[in-house]
Amino acid sequence: MIEYLKKVGAGKKRFKDLSEKEAYSVEKLINEGEATDIQTGAFWSAERIKYASVEELKGFLKYHRENMKAVSTDVKPLDIAINYDGKDRSVHILPASIFIGAGAGIYLGGHGAEDIPSKRGITYHQVLEKMGAKTPSSIDTVKETLEKTGFGFVHQRIFAQKLFNLLPKRREFGLRTYHNTMERMLNPYNTDRVITGVSHPPYIEKYTELAKYAGMEKVTVFKSLEGGVEPFPNHETKVFIDGEENLIIHPDGINKELILKKITLEENSRICLSVLEEKNTPYTPFAVLTAALLIMAYRKTENFEEAKTLAQESLFSGKAYERFKKYCEITEREG
Repeated sequence: MIEYLKKVGAGKKRFKDLSEKEAYSVEKLINEGEATDIQTGAFWSAERIKYASVEELKGFLKYHRENMKAVSTDVKPLDIAINYDGKDRSVHILPASIFIGAGAGIYLGGHGAEDIPSKRGITYHQVLEKMGAKTPSSIDTVKETLEKTGFGFVHQRIFAQKLFNLLPKRREFGLRTYHNTMERMLNPYNTDRVITGVSHPPYIEKYTELAKYAGMEKVTVFKSLEGGVEPFPNHETKVFIDGEENLIIHPDGINKELILKKITLEENSRICLSVLEEKNTPYTPFAVLTAALLIMAYRKTENFEEAKTLAQESLFSGKAYERFKKYCEITEREG
């Protein structure tokens, strides 16, 4: 471990990036208990200062993909690859948008955990739980919900146990580590398509390359609201599809004051439920816009206006709510 620390921790002017193979070796040492806590903290700090290179991220990713348990299914869902550390200053509309998309005939796969540094914010699967949809505790249930409702969510403790076991140390460290970047690209569904949002534009190219490394050739990525997959409610969103800027989304008809605020988990769940149940709410335009982006990222259509029409039909026909209720039924039965 010392030899790797000497490379990455030599200071801003003298540090060297690790190769993919070296990064793989470091992650193996850390996860298999062969690096001390001090060495691990020092490595995480050095990587935080210099920023992990794409080759390093590939090495970290390779280790965890080799040690994960994939969701085996013939369905190729859109991987919703968002920050695991949640939100703390805006509304999660994604839980409603997921089922609007599912009602429009697309498949979506999510993954995550909770209480993730440094934000430790509200996650969308926590919102779903408050809405009455339990988080599946087995791969079989994840597969069933995906195939029967169009949406599956697999918790990190189920599919990436070694990475999940690092969480106590990550929480003690308290800051973001390269795992925050890497874990969203694990591709537990072994699918070929992904949507992800970034907080900083330079990460658009980085995530595009990492997604393709993980087998996801159909990549939709954009600078987004808190690193989620919702477009901005207060200005245009530039969307990159397979590395090219292909779409600009304008937030017409969206009340930004409703979205850009800190709310409780309970309030967020009520908002998403009201969209699915009542359909015509002040939050509906934002939910439809986000669902349309999911529909496009899935590649059901290349036309954003058509995607919005499909989203509206799903919601107002009641199909979206039917998918949500079926999801709740399956996850409740597991419990």
